[in-house]
Amino acid sequence: MTSQRDGSIPHELRTAAEPRQNKLHPVRLSHIEQVNPSVRLLQFTLPPQENNDNNQQPFSFLPGQWLDVHIPSIAQAGGFTITSTPADAQVLPSPEASIDSLAGEALEPSSESQGRPPYVELAVQDSPGNPSAAWLWRPKEEVLGKELNIRVGGSFVWPPTGVDVNDVKNVVFVAGGVGINPLISMLSHLNNNEPHTPNPRTIHILYSSRLPQDQETASADAVLDQVLFLPRLRQIVRSQESSHRLSISLDLFLTNLASSSDLLSSGSPSDLKIHRERISDRDLRSAAVGTDGELDSRGTVCYVCGPPGMTDSIVERLVQILGDGGEQRVFFEKWW
Repeated sequence: MTSQRDGSIPHELRTAAEPRQNKLHPVRLSHIEQVNPSVRLLQFTLPPQENNDNNQQPFSFLPGQWLDVHIPSIAQAGGFTITSTPADAQVLPSPEASIDSLAGEALEPSSESQGRPPYVELAVQDSPGNPSAAWLWRPKEEVLGKELNIRVGGSFVWPPTGVDVNDVKNVVFVAGGVGINPLISMLSHLNNNEPHTPNPRTIHILYSSRLPQDQETASADAVLDQVLFLPRLRQIVRSQESSHRLSISLDLFLTNLASSSDLLSSGSPSDLKIHRERISDRDLRSAAVGTDGELDSRGTVCYVCGPPGMTDSIVERLVQILGDGGEQRVFFEKWW
């Protein structure tokens, strides 16, 4: 979920049946980054007492969840998916504090000693008809430093519900456009290798997107860097190639890539495979059960997020590919 389409059902009404936390948390809009002409990354800093005050419920979430974003001047909350990890929302001790801890002085990190403030990140698409998104797309000088309130909700999460995560050996992530948002939180979390968290052996990422327009004079790398979260995905792949902890494949399906594009003139980069067509049945089958069916489908879970039509067709196909009990191992969320 990123932001509702113009004129669609309001976020809070559309998600009324979804679980959500009771507490509203105050945050401050502290950083804005323009990813491409249509998407902004926004960081919201959490007050230190949100994490340190024992009398308050600390801010916490599961990878894949979204936020109700309450802007004081707007009556209805907007809904936006969290793209950071739970670890980002925790206080990061400074190097000095870490040294003291190693020396036997386990110090509680304070707001003065923390290496960076805890934060939560959103990727917001330019949507003039959505009041909350339009406010977050105002000129930077008008919104930076402003305070708002957020509430966590959603059931499209990692680890998978109703499945023993210890049995999960293979994960398939399928994204369409800004449907990458909840999946980047999950992937970044898995890349972090959190303590006491079981991890799968293999991860397959199938990401369908479009290239930004008017990029005739840009280099191939500059064009790819504007695909939402592609630089972050490539860094995760390279990190795991070095550590050999997870085996990750990344396939990028560019639906508006011209046959003459320079992106494919010298083949795909080593950390991803670029396609000029849509995700096929063969791609789904290879990721879910292997090219020759060598993977046990009972150890595979799939996450799908994208436009409703794409999501419906891919979920239906994956359930068939996984066979018996497949509907319990395919999780999806649609964005409107």
